Parts: sequence; structure tokens; C-alpha cells
Amino acid sequence: MNFWTVTILRIVPIFFLACVMIAIPLYPGGNMLDPTQSGYDLSRNFLSELGGYNAQSGETNFFSAFFFNMGVFAFSLVGVAFLFIPRLFAHHHIAFISASIGSSLMVVGCFLFAAVGLTPHDLYFDAHLFVVLTAFRLIVPATLFFIVAFSLVNIPRIYLVIGVVFLMSNILYVIYQWQFENPRAGESSLIEAVIFQKLIITLCMLNIFSFSYAFARLLGEKQNRVRE
Repeated sequence: MNFWTVTILRIVPIFFLACVMIAIPLYPGGNMLDPTQSGYDLSRNFLSELGGYNAQSGETNFFSAFFFNMGVFAFSLVGVAFLFIPRLFAHHHIAFISASIGSSLMVVGCFLFAAVGLTPHDLYFDAHLFVVLTAFRLIVPATLFFIVAFSLVNIPRIYLVIGVVFLMSNILYVIYQWQFENPRAGESSLIEAVIFQKLIITLCMLNIFSFSYAFARLLGEKQNRVRE
């Protein structure tokens, strides 16, 4: 239980960020508005561009794609981990139901996020767009159900606060995607969309990492009840 409910939720976000850091300097260049750009620009390239078969410059993107897609695919392990999470709430009936619903949504969301590594944007654009947008939109209700579950059990409120901050940020990001995002409208619009994407993914990694500490606390309490 500790491996799946705690260790995996800490290792995978760190592994993903490490893969991204390795992939960035290996990216040949170009962005969706300027194929002549040299290398990867943090304010003009989306993260998923690291996973394309070709870079926006038209050059082969093998090494960058290899590391980025490996990091993204690791989230399939997080999906498996959430299958174990509801057991931590078994002592509280309503919290267990809420956590079970949240976990079900997170399992699907994590596997869709992992599928980003199997759907390079330049080869399978429609499929790529579907898995990215659906993953983010599933995480919104999943986080809400976990916030409800956390509010019913004995854990420090800081984990609840982090969950609420991420939930509100993700809701705003989904609204932004639906109503305002248009990176092809010009350079300022591209920079805006790229920065918002990186901010929400950073918050997502932080939220998963925070969840691991809340789950560790619940696991410890579960083990204490067993001893008693």
C-alpha cells in the first residue's frame, strides 16, 4: 500500500519533471508561429511539442520526444496507484464513496495523460487534443471529490487548502481553454497560452505530491487501527 499510495505519487511527478528538463535542451527548434526559432523557448513552446515526432522547425525530434514521452507515460503508474486509494478512507462511509468516485476519475484522467506519449501532436493531432483536454477536465471533478473526502477525515487542513487552490485554478484554466485560448492569433496569445499551460501543470504536480502526504497520514492511521 505504501508503494502505490505514497511512493509512486512522489516519484512520478519528479521523474516527469526530470524528463522534461532533459528533453528541453534536446529540442531542435521552432514554435507554431515561427519555425526558425532556435531550440526550445519556455514562453513560446507548449510542453507537448517536446513529444512530437518532428519539431516545429521540421527537424526530427527523436531524443527530446523519447524523454518527454517516457515521462508522460509514467503517469500510467499514477493511474494504477489511484485504484488503491479508496481503501484509505474505508473507515468513513461517505468519505470512502467520495474517494472512490474521485479515484475512478483520476484513473481515467491519468491514463489519458499517459496517452499523450502515444499521440504525438504532429501525427495524431485530433487524438492528442482529445486526451489532453479530457484529462484536464476529468481532474476537476476528481479533485472536488477528494476535497470532500479529505474534509471528512482527520488530516491537516493544509492538504485540503492545496486541493482547493488547485481545483479553482484548474476550473479557471478549463474555462480559459474553452473561451479564450487561441495561440495562433499572434505572439502575445501564444505566450499567454504557453505560460498558463506550464503554470497549471506545475500546480498539478504539486497537487499530486501533496496528495501523497495526505495519503501517507491516512495510511499511518489505518495501520494504527489494525494494531489496536
